Amino acid sequence: MWIDTDRAFQEFCHQAYTQTELAIDLEFQGEGRYTPLLCLVQLGLRDRCVAVDPFRVNLTPLAPLLTHPGIRKIVHAGGQDIVLLRRETDAIPVSVFDTQIAAAFLGYGEATGYAALAQRFAKVSLSKKQQFTDWTRRPLLPEQIEYALNDVRYLFPVYDGLLEQLAQHGRTDWVLDACADAVAQAVRVRETGQEYLKIGKLGSMSRRELAVLRELYQWREATARSRNRPVGTILHDDVLRQIAYTLPRTETALRQMRGTTNLSRELVTEILETIQQALALPESEWPEPVTVREYDPTLDGLATLLGAIVRLRAGTLDIAPNLLATRDDLLRFAGWVLRGRPAAEAGQLAVLQGWRRSVIGELLLDLVAGKSLLQIAPEAPGALRIIPPAPSTPADGQPDPGDTA
Repeated sequence: MWIDTDRAFQEFCHQAYTQTELAIDLEFQGEGRYTPLLCLVQLGLRDRCVAVDPFRVNLTPLAPLLTHPGIRKIVHAGGQDIVLLRRETDAIPVSVFDTQIAAAFLGYGEATGYAALAQRFAKVSLSKKQQFTDWTRRPLLPEQIEYALNDVRYLFPVYDGLLEQLAQHGRTDWVLDACADAVAQAVRVRETGQEYLKIGKLGSMSRRELAVLRELYQWREATARSRNRPVGTILHDDVLRQIAYTLPRTETALRQMRGTTNLSRELVTEILETIQQALALPESEWPEPVTVREYDPTLDGLATLLGAIVRLRAGTLDIAPNLLATRDDLLRFAGWVLRGRPAAEAGQLAVLQGWRRSVIGELLLDLVAGKSLLQIAPEAPGALRIIPPAPSTPADGQPDPGDTA
């Protein structure tokens, strides 16, 4: 069903509010834009699916559905969808179930596609004929609308099948926690003033040059946002870094640099003005030098060993190792161990939070404390075997520093 009036959409939302599940998918165009353009909203109930035209319909009535804890929102790989829904409705969805995340906890792979899950649980082969549709065009053809509706229509059998398997393995709570974490990650706004550090290769830059780079980075973000263009079409990272290194003061000097020849006169003027403004900043407002972390063989070796343990544990659970801990997670944990496991920092370690603590964190703590042992066993999976701790006795030692309870 096609919805392009506010009244019809309000009627659908009223019906959806009486249900316990809502399937959601979005079509959007991100190419050539700073902010993706929402082109179509597909919503599904157990007995009907609708395609909503966001060019003509006010999506505000969707907000109460998104924030209702008693209505489970079913999505597939929904990170970008969550961001757009928040932008369009000013609502952060709760009770989200992401089928891609759920599938990863059941051994289907870390980034399983929707079509594969629909084939597995709904026994349908989804056509890809319309995957390159220009969703900005109107009117959409019936077959294009049907293609879009299929993205929510089969979410229900996929959801039902995954939920049943999760219950059998006792992993439902793991997935719900992971989905909540994914939503929080998607909507988190990180504007710390340190974003320019993402450019990288800044270890040799002076504080003065870093101040220029920071101001140029913020100018580029504001310019891209105001023109709704990707930041890379304004200036590439390497060009931005080179400008901060060389500090050109004239248009001629700036245009001699690679990657600047096609800049408009307006942008050239703004860049030169930004450089001058940055150079006028007092030294107290310059950033501190970027510290390049030297290679630490002990830290790296410990993180690698921990990674082997994570892979071993993930193998026994038949889930992707990165769900338990990423390389960065393990480097942080290893650093914490080498610093003597300060209890005040335990709450900052992902492997010691939520479901991860019980699944992998406690095991790592036991190994670090010497309660469990790691044995090389060529006949075992991964050639490693974990020997669990002996039964505790009243004479056992003090609580582990990682115990934040």
